[in-house]
Amino acid sequence: MTTRDPESVFDGHWIFETNLRPLCESVAEFTGYEFDDSDWQAIETALPATDVERDNWYNYPLLGQVPLTLLVAADPGSYVVFVRFAGEPDERTKAQIEAALHIFASWTMT
Repeated sequence: MTTRDPESVFDGHWIFETNLRPLCESVAEFTGYEFDDSDWQAIETALPATDVERDNWYNYPLLGQVPLTLLVAADPGSYVVFVRFAGEPDERTKAQIEAALHIFASWTMT
């Protein structure tokens, strides 16, 4: 699935693939969503069928107090995934997400 509404899709770039779950958990915390193992299982299972070069993204709703949709696509042959978010977060939440994206693209979590 692809979400292409340029007004609602914000921020996004690559992060290390090993950081995808910590990013999801962080964004869930920022938005008031209770992210759990079933959420992660859905994302982890769908990821191999995605491909950023073919514009094939997986969309996953994070329906907390600040509703967002996670868009994620693998970059085959690399150790990164591309991440975007669709929605209209307030400035504070958007800044938190931008900071998390920067951190998870700069360092790997183990």
